[in-house]
Parts: sequence; structure tokens; C-alpha cells
Amino acid sequence: MINGKAIKAIIPARMTSSRLPGKVLMDLAGRPALQRVIERVKVSKLLDDIVIATTENKADQPIVELCEQLNCNYFRGSENNVLERILGAAKAYQADIICELTSDCPLIFWGHIDHLINLHMQDYPEYDMTTNILTRTFPRGFDLRVVNIEALGKSYKEIDNKIDLEHALTWIYLHPEGSKNYKVLNWEAPPGQRRPDLEFTLDTESDHELLGWIFSFGGNGYNLELNPTQIIGLMDTYPHMLQKIKAIKRKDYFQELGAAYKAQKGAKKQDEKVQRPDNRGRGTGSISGRAGKRK
Repeated sequence: MINGKAIKAIIPARMTSSRLPGKVLMDLAGRPALQRVIERVKVSKLLDDIVIATTENKADQPIVELCEQLNCNYFRGSENNVLERILGAAKAYQADIICELTSDCPLIFWGHIDHLINLHMQDYPEYDMTTNILTRTFPRGFDLRVVNIEALGKSYKEIDNKIDLEHALTWIYLHPEGSKNYKVLNWEAPPGQRRPDLEFTLDTESDHELLGWIFSFGGNGYNLELNPTQIIGLMDTYPHMLQKIKAIKRKDYFQELGAAYKAQKGAKKQDEKVQRPDNRGRGTGSISGRAGKRK
């Protein structure tokens, strides 16, 4: 805790990725990708806990089994309403502030987590969110968001579309109307890590091969923490490995959502808007889902 505030990592994870199904449990040099994420996040000195936010879909039972095997807390909630699932996990584990990251970023770095938490807390509660993605300066795959649970609960009541429920935090920092009500601090990469040209997310089989190769350096006699500087150094030393992912056509996150917001604004049909559940206006107290306490 910092100043009496419980700070917990919440990591949404599911097996039913449309582009690469089952990617969160793909093997990376001998361990599932999600285990790699959990192990790297656990090194943080400022997080009080880690919670995997998965779904009620039975296809996600293997995620639950991995959490139990690793003695990691988990929460099962809505599959498509990711914001509701994150809020449910935060409520179940009594988080005041959450650090949200995605399960397809297995190289996420604990030092970034702690730096972002420190930035957020030094002027708390000045900012609703502190992040490193408002301007792309870090390599893709190191994305983090630290957000006050009060702000997240408030945004849940305000959202009027399914896009932001699916993307969870975007209403606060990206939606042209929603973001007007929130204060967001952005952290830009230091010079040695300022490589927005690099991408370390698990989206394709080529990503899988590259990430497995990177993790193999930590298990073959190399005493590596695999911090961002070392990872960037590997890419510069072995540039041929980058050719495996150069041709991948990535989604432009901000551009895609910007187009969706524009389409939503121009839409007139009622069925293009999300149907608000009856409990929406009563805050997070009645959000559905169930927690799985570690043993």
C-alpha cells in the first residue's frame, strides 16, 4: 500500500482471441505466456496483488487452472464487457488503484510498473490515470495504465457505447467526449528505450516465434533480467529476427477506435448503441462475476 491505498494489477485474459486463439497459454521457452506475464509482474515492489480477470466461458477454464497452479488470484466475469469484468475483479479484491495491462504482452517490465505507480502516487489524487501510451514512445508490448478505481467506476456509468465497454479504459483517455472529464498523465520513454518501431505483442505465430526466442536467452546460461534495454539490444544485435514481424499488419489502436467513435457519433439507429443494464446507475456494487481465491 501507498498512503493507505491498495494497488493491484488486474490482467484481463481469455482463450478466444479472434486472431490467435489460445495465445495466452502458448509456450514461450518452456512456460505459458500468461505465466511469463505473472512472473514478471510479481517482481514489482509496489503492487499489493495480481488478479487475472478471465471470463465465465468454459473455454477459459485452463486459465483458471493455471492461476490455481501458480497460486494467483483470479476473477471470472463478463466475456465482452471487459470494463465490468475489471471493475468486478477490483471490487472482489478491494483495490483502490489498479494497474491494468494485457495478457498478450509477456515482456512487460516490473520497473515500468513501479515507475508509473510512483508517478501516479506522488500527486495523488491529482490524476485519474497515469499511462505510457498517450504518445507512442515505448515499443509496443510495454503498455500500462494506472487508474483510480473511483474514476473507473464513474466512467462505467457514463459510457454510452459497447466499444468502450469492450476496451475498458478508453473512455477515460481516448473517447473525445468522455476524456474531457478526466485528467491523465503520460510518461514518455527515456532515450535508450525510445523505440516505437519495435513490437513485442503476441498477436501472430511470427510473434510467438520471436518472443519464444527472446525468452530462450534467459534459460540458456544467460543471466538476463530481460529488461527493455536488454531486449532492444537483442533486436539490434540480431536484426534478422525482426524480419519475422516486419510484414505483420498491426491494428492501429488509436486510429481504429477513432474511426469507431466517428461512426458512432454519426449513427442514428438505436440498435447501434449499447443497452444499459438495469444496475448501471448504481455503481459497481451489483456487477456480476465471481472471484477465485488462491489456496
